[in-house]
Amino acid sequence: MAVKNQYQNLLRSKIVSAIYQAKAAAGFSHQGVKGTVLELLISQLFQPLLPADVGVGTGQIIDSYSGKLSGQVDIILYNRAILPPILMDEKVGVFPIESVLYTIEVKTTLNATELKMAHESAKNIAQNFGYRPGLKGEDGKEKHHSIEKVRSVIFALNSDLSGNKLNEAERYRKLYGDDTAHIRAICVAGKEYWYDNGNYWIGFKDGQDYDEILAFIGGVTNTYREVSISRGQPCLGHYVIPEAKGFVATKSRDVASVTLTCEDCGIEGEMVPNIGQMNITINGAISSKESCPNCGGKMSSESGVYVFKSGQLIESKLG
Repeated sequence: MAVKNQYQNLLRSKIVSAIYQAKAAAGFSHQGVKGTVLELLISQLFQPLLPADVGVGTGQIIDSYSGKLSGQVDIILYNRAILPPILMDEKVGVFPIESVLYTIEVKTTLNATELKMAHESAKNIAQNFGYRPGLKGEDGKEKHHSIEKVRSVIFALNSDLSGNKLNEAERYRKLYGDDTAHIRAICVAGKEYWYDNGNYWIGFKDGQDYDEILAFIGGVTNTYREVSISRGQPCLGHYVIPEAKGFVATKSRDVASVTLTCEDCGIEGEMVPNIGQMNITINGAISSKESCPNCGGKMSSESGVYVFKSGQLIESKLG
């Protein structure tokens, strides 16, 4: 027990120092206050206290399906081993959604307006960003699987709530009503910490020496791995490979091919049909078992008459 308490005491001392500096910076009125507070919280609080496999940055989130970007996110907790961000410096960058584990909206003073903005930002990320599969089936193709979405939380240095009428969980519950609680946890330094377990908001108020921040950090460290593991290993190529305008194949032998067109995105390419050694005449269109390399759509030829002898295309009449 003593070892645990000593470990906790060392963490607490770091938290006290970080929050003191952040609150001092927040007291200034110049334009760069928010940036200074974020820098202090990242470098003095989250980065030193979180495990080494959790990256800490700030910036925007991107998905590979549409290329859409989120708004600016104050603090992003991510796993670089899943997919690497593109960083402009040590912390600021663009982060693939598949690697993002937590987003943290930082508020100097949490009020109803700020709470609603954080809720809408979290809702946007939850509903409008798609995740690439990180698992493959026996055929080597990506397969859909259960994925833990980004967990969005709020960390505030202060709050405009006073008295005993409402706590932060109750205020947020009134805000989202019948909607989903897209904010998963709320921590106000020196006051209270709440997290949503799916049925209830669980938490406590009025801890000693920033107990609520210890609980907040502990909540993140207890859950980030299950979020990370659920993502698997999505292919970086979805972000790197440019959008195809068409595709070609260099024939390894002199054999007739069929022109295919994607039914979804319209790119064209050539395919040598593989029908074994059959003698067969096909009236209609020929479809490929392989999906479109650009969008995953169905690849089909123009309707016509295709004559095969011993598996080779010897004649085709289109239309």
